[in-house]
Amino acid sequence: MPSGDGLLVRVRPWCGAFTLEQAKGLADIAATLGNGHLDLTRRANLQIRGLGEENLPALHETLDRLGLLEDETARNVMVDPLAGPEVRALALALGRSLPEGRPAKFGCLVDGGGPLSISGERADIALCVTPEGVAVRVDGEWLGVTEIDHAVAAASASRKSLARMTIPPVPGRRRLGRLGSFTGLAVPFGRIESHQLADLVASCAMAGASEIRLSPWRALYVGAVVDAAGFIVDENDPLLRIEACPGAPACASATVDTRADARRLAAMGFDRTIHVSGCAKGCARSAPADLVLVGKDGRYGVVRNGKARDAVERTIAPDALARLRSA
Repeated sequence: MPSGDGLLVRVRPWCGAFTLEQAKGLADIAATLGNGHLDLTRRANLQIRGLGEENLPALHETLDRLGLLEDETARNVMVDPLAGPEVRALALALGRSLPEGRPAKFGCLVDGGGPLSISGERADIALCVTPEGVAVRVDGEWLGVTEIDHAVAAASASRKSLARMTIPPVPGRRRLGRLGSFTGLAVPFGRIESHQLADLVASCAMAGASEIRLSPWRALYVGAVVDAAGFIVDENDPLLRIEACPGAPACASATVDTRADARRLAAMGFDRTIHVSGCAKGCARSAPADLVLVGKDGRYGVVRNGKARDAVERTIAPDALARLRSA
């Protein structure tokens, strides 16, 4: 799809993870065919930015070699990042059961019931492992619980075949650093440079990890202890309290440099959640934030305890952001 810095290509992983070979290939694509920028998305996908039309044949050839063109529908399944083999096999079975021709935004999730639950994320079909079995949710309604071997079929079968059960959604929470045998890594605003991803792949290989898992919190998880420069492992880092879209000039809808302004806000010591949006679409964050700044005509509309589409209380210039600290 077109963006302010060229074409943007969204790549969906199999079972929520890229192999090291795939991750290295994506880093190479970003460096040689794009502008070197990659973004993590809230749907646990990866986006390559800044590609030109003339590079599309080479892009498709490389993605095909990496196994990232086949079964687009089957790869549209979000998986909790610490899921074990049985849960990931369930995700693979669910993805392969989906018929072609689904709407582009049709999505599924499979949650293993571990410490990094994604059961509260939006999905047309959700399979969530519980002590009683696999709970099935379709179009926002919990249909019931069944055995893991029957869960995929139950998602499209009559709800009368399931034991009725309601599972309250678990709010997703990003956790970083050492998590058992995994390491959680984040980057400011979900932006990774191609050299960072290549370095992470090398670190994973040295540590014995075989893949890089994605999450809806724009954080990555690897099954080893790794030390990767440029990544955040401290959950209290002030940059992690701020969500910011690419902004200008990367996005044609934006007239403000959202990420530069977000870094300024982080340095000011705000202790609240902040969403800096280049326009009223609010792509970077769907949940409310304590402070929302909405770009328009080179200025920001200010929203308190709301979303980017809410009514603004006033507008300020980017160079006046410091006044918000005492407001």
